Amino acid sequence: MAETNIRDAALIHFARNGYEGASLADIAEDVGIKKPSIYAHYKGKDDLFMSVVEYACISIRQRIIGYFILNQELPLRIKLEGFFDWLQTEYETDETMKFLLRVLFFPPARLHQQVMGISNPFIERMERVLIYMLRNQVKDPKNVGIAYLTIVDGCLVELIYAGADKYQRRLQSILPIFWRGIQE
Repeated sequence: MAETNIRDAALIHFARNGYEGASLADIAEDVGIKKPSIYAHYKGKDDLFMSVVEYACISIRQRIIGYFILNQELPLRIKLEGFFDWLQTEYETDETMKFLLRVLFFPPARLHQQVMGISNPFIERMERVLIYMLRNQVKDPKNVGIAYLTIVDGCLVELIYAGADKYQRRLQSILPIFWRGIQE
């Protein structure tokens, strides 16, 4: 129980302040424990951070799959375009999504390899899920899936750096080109 509470508090601190800005003392205070008590559950800040990365990848993977299961009966265009709205809402309202996006695009330099060891399989699995979903709906599911995820990546960077308005503007520009391209 305490381990989960520590992890959940750490997620919020890492999402809001990044790895460098998060303080174990502040995390402990939020949980109602003394800082040394964290070491009964985690070896240190790096171990706690990596635990949060693992948790975030699992949580977000389940929610992404849930989005596509919930919307599986929708036409492909509505489902894929709706995913961008879903991503924006999640980013704006959910600390786990904020944390994961921050880590995927800007991992702490000292933990880069460890983070990539968790995040790359996460991204590859999401790519396989998307390609599988596209298999009976487009001519070239692999390339369409990769193209779509490239758009997702670019637009998410815009959302993180420039905000929702520029994110939406970018989507309105690129999605018609994407749809024309996959219909050829």
